[in-house]
Amino acid sequence: PPQEATPETGFDASLANADTDLAALARRLAAPEAPRAVSLLLSGPPGTGKSAFARDLAHRLGLAPLVKRASDLLSRWVGGSEQAIAAAFQEAAEEGRFLILDEADGLLADRRGAAQSWEVTQVNELLTWMEHHPLPFACTTNLPERLDPACLRRFLVKIRFDALRPDQAAAAFRRFFGLAAPAGLGDLPPLVPADFALVARKAGLVGAAGDAAALLRLLAEEAGMRPGAAAPVGFRPRD
Repeated sequence: PPQEATPETGFDASLANADTDLAALARRLAAPEAPRAVSLLLSGPPGTGKSAFARDLAHRLGLAPLVKRASDLLSRWVGGSEQAIAAAFQEAAEEGRFLILDEADGLLADRRGAAQSWEVTQVNELLTWMEHHPLPFACTTNLPERLDPACLRRFLVKIRFDALRPDQAAAAFRRFFGLAAPAGLGDLPPLVPADFALVARKAGLVGAAGDAAALLRLLAEEAGMRPGAAAPVGFRPRD
């Protein structure tokens, strides 16, 4: 797919449930004395803001993002993936761009379970470039448990993203829909920022904008389609 021509907009660190203070981290990395060769691993469920944060961080550092998905780099030909990986890092270094490798578990799979030699050489190639790349770059993954342990040790910064906390979900409802969060919001399965963004787009199409009950139903549909979705633990007293 074509590269994005415009900067990522709308990322709000207060709506990202990460185990790291993202705003503080961005400030430290943007400081003049901060090192440039910084590698970040962003993991967590889909829609939690991993890629959006990486793009936002790139612009805060004054670098244009260069996004590559695993499917862009994987090749059916022997040696092709290694060449594509090398070319991506070379392009980022030569053009001074912030490389973002999405779906990195497809590139950094645990070598202990490799059935083919290219599965090992592919990971080795990426590890080599990670160690020598002069600019910051980030890898995102929904499946960190599939990554090679040696790869995990190579990342200088590791950040876990999770579904929104109840207070964040309420804030997201206000931000995306301009309405106070209804009481039933807390009864839904865990929500992610992408759920609100998608429902905000869908609401205008189906005539649900401004209708809190209808928006809640749309959010429930989105959350319910996520694999492993479950309602919060606990109970509500009867009215």
